[in-house]
Amino acid sequence: MLKNFLNKARTLSFYMSDDIGKPRAILGIIIDFLLILLGLFSLLYLWLVYRTKSPLLSLTVSLLVTVLFGLGLFVKKRAVYGKKRSRIRRHVAREYMANKLSLLSRQEFEWHIIKALSSIKELTNLEQQKGYFKALYDGVPVAIGYYQAPPKGHETYERVWTFYNSFRSRGYSGLIYISSGYFEEACNNLEDRDFDPPITLLNIDNLLDLMEAANMYPDEELLDDLVQQKIRENREKLKKDKEKVPAFYKLKRYMASSLLFFGASFLVPSYFPYYLVLSILFLVLGLLSQVLSSNRAAH
Repeated sequence: MLKNFLNKARTLSFYMSDDIGKPRAILGIIIDFLLILLGLFSLLYLWLVYRTKSPLLSLTVSLLVTVLFGLGLFVKKRAVYGKKRSRIRRHVAREYMANKLSLLSRQEFEWHIIKALSSIKELTNLEQQKGYFKALYDGVPVAIGYYQAPPKGHETYERVWTFYNSFRSRGYSGLIYISSGYFEEACNNLEDRDFDPPITLLNIDNLLDLMEAANMYPDEELLDDLVQQKIRENREKLKKDKEKVPAFYKLKRYMASSLLFFGASFLVPSYFPYYLVLSILFLVLGLLSQVLSSNRAAH
């Protein structure tokens, strides 16, 4: 049961990350959440006590407002979590498909290209030829070249230019060149030049978009496994990372709150114990956040 809980916590931490590979600590998320509520409650309570001179009424109203605000904040955080979860799962799926494309056999790669191109409604009569495809795009003939790049590989200007010269005089109204990698910088201006016929370059990002539109992404079960694999990789990476990332900005924020309530305890002697407890609480939260940050960087 504990192992299952830890796995869920790590998954939640992974999905709450702002950047892939940098999960947020669950305890840190909870502390930040409680800090907002505690700050709201404290400020509201102080203001109401000052205005009404009734501690019980101030406590009741402050608790009610804080609870309602907390529920609203939780709903908002949940919506943010859903968006981050979808974004990260999409990123993991695209990374998996990009790596998979580089490992396919030539025949499998060509099948994936055909399947991806089927998502383009304007493209019809797709036929495989020797080393390329021909089709109709909006009723006009086009030739489609392709290149299976190695992982994170680039397509050269020479290869693209060779393709163009080979097909420019074959009666096609347009040329399309697809790469499972990225194009060299020299290729970037080919689409802007006044060629007849014009050429369109589709890199790995464009190809993945077509594959997504053609529902070629991994299913939910496989995607869950990929996410867990990513979490394990991140944990191993964190263990090897010895560079400490200071969290002085968080410590300063907690310390400022602690000093604020510590000063208030002397300004309002009748509430000295209450303010002192809040001051100590913020001090402990600041030290705890610093320790968690240091341990995370060390591991």
